[in-house]
This record gives sequence, C-alpha cells and structure tokens, in this order.
Amino acid sequence: MISRLDIQLRYADSDQMGVIYHANYFSFYEQGRTKYLRDLGFEYSDVEKNGIIFPIRDVSGKFIKSIMYGEEIHLLTRVHKLTKVKTTYFHEIYNSEGELKASGYTTVVCVDKITFKVIKMDERMPEIYDAYLKDSQK
Repeated sequence: MISRLDIQLRYADSDQMGVIYHANYFSFYEQGRTKYLRDLGFEYSDVEKNGIIFPIRDVSGKFIKSIMYGEEIHLLTRVHKLTKVKTTYFHEIYNSEGELKASGYTTVVCVDKITFKVIKMDERMPEIYDAYLKDSQK
C-alpha cells in the first residue's frame, strides 16, 4: 500500500526566502508514517497505550527541487523494509503538478515505552505486525 497525505504548506514551514525549511521534510515524513498506520486501521495513540513507541533510528533525505511556501504537496509513504524490530519507510514528495520534489527514508525501532529496550513487534502487537507484513508483501 502507498499511503497518500496532502499537505498545504504554511508560512511557518518556510524560511525567509519562502523555501520550505529542510528540517520540516522530516516532520512531513513523520506525518506520513502516522497516516500509513491509520490507513492500516490503527492509531498511534493505541500503540502507545500498549506500551510501545517507535523512535527514529535513521533518517535520510534527497532534496530534488525546492518546495515553496503556498504550494500543496502530496506525500506518498510505503514500507520499504520490515523486520520484527524495525521498519524502514520510503517517502516521496510531489507538487500538485506531479513533479517529484524530494524523497527519503526513515527507519524506526520498536521499543518498550518504559524500559526503552528494543522489543519484537510481532510479540507485543501482532495485529499491527501482521498488517505491516501482509501489506509489504503486496
């Protein structure tokens, strides 16, 4: 599954030149991961209630063309790689004309909210792991 999130960029997202500030791309990627989880039928708040969090382990991005204040972007997110303890997502950002503006990867690790120890997603929340696994095999 490819999850799509449409984002209308705000003035606060841009720098003084009207270009979207580079660190905000990673915030967009976080929104994409949350939307992906929701599209599978789960809320991140429910994951946290089960004592699980997904901190970032690695993030990378490629800035292809500047995105400007006022543009609407379409963020596409999909699972690139899945293991029992970590998930790598691939993100692409397009403008309203379908032009690729940026892409990137984020890797999150499944961690116990209290101990901060790495845990296996398939043991603590098998329904989410199974949904991710099923979706990533399509």
